[in-house]
Amino acid sequence: MSELAEVTQFLAAREPWSLLAHGQIESFARRAVGQYVRRGDVVLAAGQAPLAMFVVRSGAIEIIDAHGTLIDHDEQGDCFGQSSILEERPSRFTFTAIEDSLLWSFSPDVVRELVSFPEVRRFFTEARLGDATRHVPDGGPVLQVPVAEMITRSPITIDVGHTVREAAQKMTEARISAIIVTHDDRELAGILTDRDLRRVVAEGISFDAPLPEVMSSEPFTIGSDALALDVLLSLVTHKIHHLPVMEAGRVIGMVTSGDLMRLERSSPLYMVGDLARQHDIAGLAKVMGRVPQLVGRLLRQDATAEDITRIVSRTTEALYQRIAEMGEEKLGPPPVPYAWTALGSLARQEQALGSDQDHAFILSDDAQPEHEAYFAELAEYLTAALVECGFPRCKGDAMATNPQWRMTLDNWQRTFGNWLAAPTSEAVLNSSIFFDMRPIHGDHALFTALQQRVLRAAPSSSRFLGHLAKHANAAEVPVGFLRGFVVEKRGEHRDRLDIKLGGINPIVDVARIYALRWGLPQVGTRARLIAAAEHGAEVENLLDAHEFLGYARLEHQGRLVEAGQPPNNYLNPEDFSDFERRSLREAFVIVGKAQSALNVAFQTQYIS
Repeated sequence: MSELAEVTQFLAAREPWSLLAHGQIESFARRAVGQYVRRGDVVLAAGQAPLAMFVVRSGAIEIIDAHGTLIDHDEQGDCFGQSSILEERPSRFTFTAIEDSLLWSFSPDVVRELVSFPEVRRFFTEARLGDATRHVPDGGPVLQVPVAEMITRSPITIDVGHTVREAAQKMTEARISAIIVTHDDRELAGILTDRDLRRVVAEGISFDAPLPEVMSSEPFTIGSDALALDVLLSLVTHKIHHLPVMEAGRVIGMVTSGDLMRLERSSPLYMVGDLARQHDIAGLAKVMGRVPQLVGRLLRQDATAEDITRIVSRTTEALYQRIAEMGEEKLGPPPVPYAWTALGSLARQEQALGSDQDHAFILSDDAQPEHEAYFAELAEYLTAALVECGFPRCKGDAMATNPQWRMTLDNWQRTFGNWLAAPTSEAVLNSSIFFDMRPIHGDHALFTALQQRVLRAAPSSSRFLGHLAKHANAAEVPVGFLRGFVVEKRGEHRDRLDIKLGGINPIVDVARIYALRWGLPQVGTRARLIAAAEHGAEVENLLDAHEFLGYARLEHQGRLVEAGQPPNNYLNPEDFSDFERRSLREAFVIVGKAQSALNVAFQTQYIS
């Protein structure tokens, strides 16, 4: 038997290939590429964009998720990699050979041709949904979204008294694959799908036949208060693709397997992939417009403030990276190496909603005056793109568009050295931004060289650290005499307190001082505090306060976004329950105690 005949015969005995005609199977078999992998070889790693779909001819492949959990095994005849290709996203799992294995691979173009056959696409969709059921046993944040949130438009219906032809015409006009059949507009009578229409053609049923003759008269439905997980289970269990959504006995919409896939695309992993695929700033802005919805969803799933801000920051970081790539495509490659660094909350991976942009360029010491025009133009392109994507310019001008923050490595090292040696008020103010720095794009070695220099010099800069501690204490915690809250007395935010200025920022300041005091490389606040604990710092309560205050701010911002208002940091204590107010006061008291500890450690009363 020839190799082509052997491949064709093997595929023809297994789905989805068996759903095709023999000639079609042979056509695909001609394009299979054989590949031997040894036991222990990683075929496809989590986070990697697959270059092919693989079919296991012999051997076995182990599937591990990002947390190291064993998910499943792929054995003879199983396919993997196609979901990531079709959904244009990195792999969520690592596929490792646990036996010496023979694989056949098919290029992305071949995969897309394969799924142009409806039967094959349906097979992969059902397999994907089945995988989700196994891979997310607890539902996961995406699968816990209420069905009501999945409905994207009012139900498209047709009265039961119409014909098949009229229903097909309406489906074509609305570009839908199923239509809800009703009595009196909203009372469910049945559902007509593309599959039903194919049966009409195949069996020669008249196009003028009444709908009851061909529709599914008792379709499976789901309530509006169910979860996406319930949708997933219903679709898989009943092997269907459409579910009318019911509320108080009436049809209010329909959800499909496609809606479930689109819903999953709102997860951070899909958003990062979507950002990487955009080719213009408008496309990037559209993707970033989904971030508030993502934050709201994570809040409803009771994710921690640390997790939420890290996810938002990672998504923003992906935006920065794609904008930088587009900038270099537009202007040409940089004349010398450089690093685009994030500053402030993004560098700490603690970005909430409503953040502005803070960033800088570290240029190679090979940079010459004639290179300045390129980097000035690139900085303006990046900054303007970020504005279009919802990040306003920094009011303090801490951006790479400012020539002061677009320097060579040598000049950056000299600048930080001057700040540490001569703690002027400007130096102390800059420390709250520039000592929180992380590379986003470009030559990361430039940042590493700068960071190592700073961390070596900072612990011995006691005078600077003292001024930094005094500055940290200048922030007034909004708890007054008798432990009442200190709120704004007038203006736009009257009767509200600034939870960022009076609570979150002082904790960030304390953590930064600890990092500089002991030369710690960590940039995130929580990571800095945990590392400082190894040097004897009392941080447990401070960690709890940071999480509580951060979560309270995110909840507040989420409510504002839902109400169509811009997010801010001003909370009204009266909006809290008695328990929450007590917790809020306790968190502020903890912050005040941490500030007092700095006073003692650095004797700030003697610093002028």
